[in-house]
Amino acid sequence: MGPHSYDPGLSESEVIWSTEVPEESIKVSFSNEEASLRLRNVLVFDTFTVPNSLDQHHPIPKVNAVINSLRIKWSGTIARKSHTDCVDAFRGSFLENAATIEVTATTPPMPASSCPPRMARHGFRFVSDPAETTISHFAQIGREQNGVFFP
Repeated sequence: MGPHSYDPGLSESEVIWSTEVPEESIKVSFSNEEASLRLRNVLVFDTFTVPNSLDQHHPIPKVNAVINSLRIKWSGTIARKSHTDCVDAFRGSFLENAATIEVTATTPPMPASSCPPRMARHGFRFVSDPAETTISHFAQIGREQNGVFFP
C-alpha cells in the first residue's frame, strides 16, 4: 500500500496487527477450495512505515485511518500440503492457491492546531487497482490445530 503501513496496531500483550472481524465477513469452503474476506470501515492507524507499526513507543504520532473497503479472495488450488509437529503441538492442512485483493483506505485531514508542530495532515486516500489485476505469487488457506486444540 505504497509508503504507508495501515494496521490495527499492537495489543497490550504485543500481539501484532490483529483486530476482531465480524463472522459474516469471512466465507470459507474447503469443499470448493476457496475463501473470501470482505471488510468495510475498519479503524486502523497510519503509522507510515512497518518499523513504526512494530514499535509501541515510536515517537511519530499515530494518525487514525480507515480501511474503507477490503476484499480478498483465495481460489485456484495449486497444491495441497499437510504438516504435523508433535513436539510443538501443531497440525495443519493447507491449500496453496492464488489470491486477489482490492482495497481503499483513507486518512482524514487534520488541522495544524490539533497536531504536533509541523505535522498538519491534508488527508490521504489510497485506492488499489481492481482485484482482477492482482498478481499473486503465493497464497494459502487451511485448517490448523495447535496448543490445547492439538489432539
